[in-house]
This record gives sequence, C-alpha cells and structure tokens, in this order.
Amino acid sequence: MFKGLVRNFLLILIFLIFLFVVVYAESKREILKGIIYNASKEVTVDEKLLQEIENAYKLRDYERVVSLHQKIPPLAPLSAEEFLLLAESYYLTGNLDKALDLAERASSLRRGTEVSCKADLLKVKVLYLRGKEKEAQRELKALSANFCAESFAEEISAIQYLLFNEKVEVSEAKLLKSLAGEINQARFYYYLKGGKLKEAESALYNFVNLGGEYAQAKSLFFKLAEAYLAKGDPRNAKRFYQLIVTEWDYTKEAFLSKFRLYQLTYERATVKELLPAKTVEDLLMYITQIKTKYPGEPIAEEASFLGIKIFFQKKDWEKTRERAKEFLANYPQSSFSPQVFDYYCQATTSLVPLKFLKGEITYLTDLAMKEEETLREAQCGTFYYLLGKEFFNYRLWRLSAYFFLQAYDLKLPENYLADYYLKLAFLADELKEKELGESLFRYLSTRWGKTLRGFPEYLYLLTKNTLNANIEEGNKLLEEVQKSSLPSFYKEELYQQAFYTAIEKKKYSLAYNILKTYFFKALPENYLVLLVETFSSEPKLFETILEEAKTKFPQNPKILWLEAYHLERKGDLQNTPELWKRLEEKEGIEGEVARQYKTIQDLMRRAQKLVY
Repeated sequence: MFKGLVRNFLLILIFLIFLFVVVYAESKREILKGIIYNASKEVTVDEKLLQEIENAYKLRDYERVVSLHQKIPPLAPLSAEEFLLLAESYYLTGNLDKALDLAERASSLRRGTEVSCKADLLKVKVLYLRGKEKEAQRELKALSANFCAESFAEEISAIQYLLFNEKVEVSEAKLLKSLAGEINQARFYYYLKGGKLKEAESALYNFVNLGGEYAQAKSLFFKLAEAYLAKGDPRNAKRFYQLIVTEWDYTKEAFLSKFRLYQLTYERATVKELLPAKTVEDLLMYITQIKTKYPGEPIAEEASFLGIKIFFQKKDWEKTRERAKEFLANYPQSSFSPQVFDYYCQATTSLVPLKFLKGEITYLTDLAMKEEETLREAQCGTFYYLLGKEFFNYRLWRLSAYFFLQAYDLKLPENYLADYYLKLAFLADELKEKELGESLFRYLSTRWGKTLRGFPEYLYLLTKNTLNANIEEGNKLLEEVQKSSLPSFYKEELYQQAFYTAIEKKKYSLAYNILKTYFFKALPENYLVLLVETFSSEPKLFETILEEAKTKFPQNPKILWLEAYHLERKGDLQNTPELWKRLEEKEGIEGEVARQYKTIQDLMRRAQKLVY
C-alpha cells in the first residue's frame, strides 16, 4: 500500500513538471515571436529630412547637419555615404566619439570601396585627435597596405607628414593646407565643447595661420567669445568681440559682437542711470534688430530677455509687461522664463498704485480678467493682494474680497501674509460671514497675534471677539481703542456692542459707564433701553440715569412718559399733571396715551362729584 502511494505521488509530480515545461516553452515562443515581429517592422526615414541634411552639408553648415540628425530614428537604414557624411559633420564639430562610431558603420557597410577608404581615413584623424596616436598609425599603415593606397595615396601621405612627422613627399600643398585647417577646426570644437578655452584659442589661431579660410574664422572667433562670456570671463570675451568688429565689420558676427559689447558696457555699470542715454538707446536698437533679423538664433532669446531687464530697471512698467508677454509667447520653454515671470509680476504689481492715483481703475480690473492665465502662471498673488488692498481702503468690500480670494492660492511674499489674513478676517466680519471670520481670526491670532497688536483693524477684531467672550476684558481693550487710529465709526460700533453686551449680561452699571463715554454718541433710545432694564431691578441707578436723560433730552416724549409713570408709581402726584400736560401736546403714541389718560382723569373726577 505504501509503495502504491509513493508511485501515485511520483506520477503527479512528473505530470506537474511536464505542464510547467509546456507552459514555459509556449511563453518563450510568444516572446520570440514578439521580438521577431518588432525586428521585422520597417524603420523609414523622411526623404525631405535627408535632403535637408545633404543641403546643409554642401553649405558646410555642419552644426545644422548634427542638429537634423537628432530627428532620425536610431535604427534607420542609412547608406554608407550617408553615414560618412554624418561622421564628417560630427568630426568637424568636435564630437569625436560619435564621429568614430558613424565612420565605423560607413566602413563596415561598403568594404573594399572608396567610401570605406574615406571612412577609415576619417577614423585615423579622429583617433589622432583623441590622443590615440599609436592606434591611428596602425590604422593608417593598414590603409597604406591595401587597395586604398592607390586611390588615396596623396591623402595618406599628407596625414603621415602632418600628423606623424614622417618624411614623405606630398606634391599638393593645397591638400596639406586643407588637412591642417580641418584638423584644427575639429580640435577647436573638441576643446570648446570640453570647456578648455585656452586650448581652443590656440587651435583657432592654428586654423587661421595654417590652413583655415580667413572668412570662416569670424564665426569660430564669435563662438570662442561666446564661450568665454558663458564661462564668466567678460574680459577675454570682449577681446574677441573687438577683434571680430575690427577684422570683419559689416558681417553678421560683427553685428552680434557690437551688441555684446554694448551689453557688457550696460551690465558692468553699477548705476544704470549714469549711463549715457544714447548707449541704452543703441543697445535697445540692437536688441530689436536681432529679434527681427535672427529670431531663430539662441542669442535672440537672450537679447529679448535683456530688453525686458532694461525696461524693468528703467521702471517702464508698461514696456516691461509688453516685452515679457511677447517673450513668454515666443520662448515658452526658456530657462529665462522664471525671471521673466518675476519681472512681469513686479511690473504689473507696480501699476496698481499708479493707476489708482490716476483713477484708471477699469484698466486694472480689465487686466485682472484678461491676463488671469499669465498672472496665475507667474504666481503673481501680489498683484491681486494690492488690488484688493486698494479696494479695501475705499471700503468697497465685495470687490476687495473678490481680489483677495483670487490671491489665496497664489504665491505671496512672507511679509504680506499677516496683513493679507487680517484683511480677509476683517472683510468676513464686514460681509457678515461670522463662522469664516471667527475661523480666520483664530488663525490670525495664533500665528501673528503679537505682530499685529498695533494694527487698528486687528485691535477692532480683537476687541469685538473679546467683548463676546468676556465683557470686562473687552471693556479694558476699549481704552486702547480710544487711543488708536481706528476710524470713529468703528469705535462707535465697538462701544455700541459693549453697551448692549453689558445689558445682555445684566451689567447695568458698566453699561451706564459705557453710555457716558465720548465715543458712544448716546441717543435717547440707548437711555430708554437702560431705563427699561433698570426700572424694577435697580431703582437708584434708574433714577440716576433718568435725571441724566431728562437733562440731555428734555423734550423726548418717551422719556417724559417714563418719568410720569415712575412718579405716579412712587405716589408723587404733585409733579405728574405738568408732565401729562406736556405729553398731550406731543404727536405719536405717547401724546395719544396722555390724552386718553386726561380723559380718564376727567371721568374719575365727575364720578367722585356724583358720589359725594
């Protein structure tokens, strides 16, 4: 029995292993099918792009060739001639590693042909420039021993003579000159890209002196000057800009060099206002022409940014904004964009007080609507904050609240935050948003309570909230309110709140003291409320308040009526007739009551006569 169980277990195990092998093999087959399918997909190249590359090569615009090559898929089926063309372009722009790789591809595609020989000769030059002289010599020796020696004997001899100092005869001096030119051009770019500017400078002078074309040198000198400027060496940059202007005036490079010289003069000046106006005007003229003539050049982007900077430093806010918006539209991915957004925001913000002074408020509200997207991209919360603050000062609460809320989810400088939240809390109170106002005030008190203690708006909110919680503490704060710069109507409002809060809490003596203060501006109604409240509960205080009310408002019918009622209730009938008589002459319910009272009194006297 035991043997039977073991046999069954082994059979099951063998079956499971078989299933695993089948499934694994199937999945592997699917993966291989996928690889084969993907490999079989044809990678095509845009013929127009290849034609552009060929045209740029013919014009010797090797940098454009390299730039266009980036658009070709890595596995694109190029011909050996096309690989060679690209290899030469990378070589002459100093990208030696890429040049070597492309030259090897070109050579491997067309072994035993002239294309292969040219590619191998290019490899020799690249290896030499990379410092691999022995390897370069081996490659050259191999070329000398194969069929390439027949068709390219002069080129091989020129390389042997110029690069390896071998004593060989070269019949064509022009070939030596051309080789010296291209070697030094490639070496120049190689050092330039590696940041070795002194070595690049030396290679460039060799290019000019040994074989390069004099006219071509101007663009190389300009690149060298630009590299020095980018490295933070304006002295050497200036040296080459001046050389270009002297040697190649009226060329594109000379024009751009003049711009750079003006730029260096402007940026070197500590106090820009002391620069001659003509210097700044000329610099702005160069900027405009560069943007018009060479919009695709990298220097046009930098010139545009400099223009914005100049107008900002001149405090010409309108032109700063105009140029900033133009820049952001033309160069959305620029590395200068953060600074441009900052200039745009500061310029726009600076317009707020100026436009309010001129009464051009519609200009600002229209700007806030039309440029909302740009303002948000710039995180320009300051603009909305200052706009809201101006409307706040004019007590246009709803407009102020609208712009303050626009700033809520945007960036605000740290030094604005306390005032911003204070204004929001104040607006919530004015617009009767009680819960929001209380929440904002709690946050405000916790974070900036000590900082804002001297601000009148904060004192107003603090007193208002304290009066609701503790009338005695709130009353102490009223002494600070009296001395503050808070507008009178807010002081009156706080005293009114304190007065009615005291009455609600049955602090009648405190309410009376508040009533007597200068800022309360007591009305008859205030006295009447307090008189009614104290009529039964505090008779002595009632009489004190009544005497003061009579003095202040001797003709007020409600006070007269209350006095008459009080005297009759006390049993003092000697003085009441005069009071009732005065009340009969009054209009309103008090006069009506007095007249009815007289009628009742007359009826009572008649009834007494009849009885007695």
